[in-house]
Amino acid sequence: MTITNCFKDRTFLSALTFWIIATASYFQVVSLGHALPPIAVDGLTSLLTIYIPVLVLAVFLLLYVTKKRPPVQWDALYAVNKATAKKEAWLSVGYLLLTQLILGLGFNMGLHFPGTDIYSIGSHSQTDVWIWATTYTIVYTVIPMLWLRKRGFSLKKLFSSFKWIRDLWIIITYWALDFFGPILAEATDFFGGITASQYAQGVPLGILVNAIGAGLPVVVMMHMIFIPRVAVLVENKLTVILLGGLFYSVFSLFDQGVDYSTLAIGLTSFTYVVMTQTLVGMGKATFTVVTGNPFVHFITLHIISARVPFDTRMYIDIFKLK
Repeated sequence: MTITNCFKDRTFLSALTFWIIATASYFQVVSLGHALPPIAVDGLTSLLTIYIPVLVLAVFLLLYVTKKRPPVQWDALYAVNKATAKKEAWLSVGYLLLTQLILGLGFNMGLHFPGTDIYSIGSHSQTDVWIWATTYTIVYTVIPMLWLRKRGFSLKKLFSSFKWIRDLWIIITYWALDFFGPILAEATDFFGGITASQYAQGVPLGILVNAIGAGLPVVVMMHMIFIPRVAVLVENKLTVILLGGLFYSVFSLFDQGVDYSTLAIGLTSFTYVVMTQTLVGMGKATFTVVTGNPFVHFITLHIISARVPFDTRMYIDIFKLK
């Protein structure tokens, strides 16, 4: 379906309206002069310089250059029963929202370590890291994978379907954009003050920790459960992608810098997360929608690219790497 036809899709319009309301609400709250949580400072600048470009490059451009690809066989590869797909998609949303509220409000755990906190030297220990990683692995990887297996899902069958050579250009191009983009934009001081030994230890360690604590949970919950079930029900790829983006925003409710201590600050945190992380999530969803491979986003727009420049220094400090 074309973008024009999207506006005839009631599901797409409903999802888009929700995002527009959240975005407008963010700017309305900001205009009233309320105190901003750390995550929501300079929201307009971030939207225009980071998140809109992600939408253009990782969604619209990728959809255009892959428009002639055959559709993914979601039902066969992901063991999706169309008769129960809608109920299971909503079940995954409910499970994610409930567990995020419990882990975020009760234990200050978010998708990325250290939850809602802003990391400073010595503020968190190695034990904190492993507790977060273990908890997220159990809640969002182990339990959902057991659920998938009961429905006939086979990792072996899924892996045999991957076309790595065909998709290599996507992986290399978007990995480079997402890895070097923040560095070139001076959003992170990645190359200064870190020794070769610290790089050699810190980068693999950060990838490992983020993979088990953040990457695999998103792969399983969003790309192996939610997206395939929506995709068998919705013909329009852009609708699937938008819904995937909204799903990812739920995963980001307790990311670093959010604050829910008051109604005004909490509303600003929530609307900022929906406004920005929906667009990031759409980028992630697009890779799976066009390739059928849930790990392409993991390499390009999640752990092996963006989290490396942003998190390496933190893990070097926490794990006392010399």
